[in-house]
Amino acid sequence: MKKRIIISIIFALAVQPMFGNYAFYKKVRNTCDTYRIKVVDKNMHIDGDTFTIELESMRNNFEMVMLVGFAAAGQAIIHQKELANSKSNFHPVLPAQVEVIVNVPVGRENTLISGLASSSMVEKLAIGSLEASEFMRQIKDSIKSL
Repeated sequence: MKKRIIISIIFALAVQPMFGNYAFYKKVRNTCDTYRIKVVDKNMHIDGDTFTIELESMRNNFEMVMLVGFAAAGQAIIHQKELANSKSNFHPVLPAQVEVIVNVPVGRENTLISGLASSSMVEKLAIGSLEASEFMRQIKDSIKSL
C-alpha cells in the first residue's frame, strides 16, 4: 500500500511539467493558427530559461511571421500565469526569454533569421501595450541571419 502511494506521488510530480509544456505549446499553436501560420510541436523547445520556436514564412512576410511567433509566446506566458493563479499546485512554464527563428525561402537555399526578446517584452506585445514597430526597434540588435 505504501509503495503504491509513493509511485502515485512520483507519477503526479512527473506529469505536472509535461502538462505545463503541453498547455504552453497548445496556446502557441492556437495563436499561430489564428494567423494561418503552421507550427509543429517538434519545432518548439523550452531549454532552461529560453523558449525557441521555428516557423516557416513566404519570401516577403518573414517580419510578420516573426512578430506572430513572439506574440504567440507572449500569449502562452500570460496563459501560464493565469493557470498558476487559478490552480494551487500548478507549476507554470515561464521562460525568461523567447527566440523566434524564421525559415525564409530565398533562391535554392533557405535563410534562417532569428530574433531574441525578453518574456516581459513579448507579454507587452501580446496584450497590445507595446506596438509592433516599437517592439521590432527594441529587438533589432538581436536579429541575425543564421
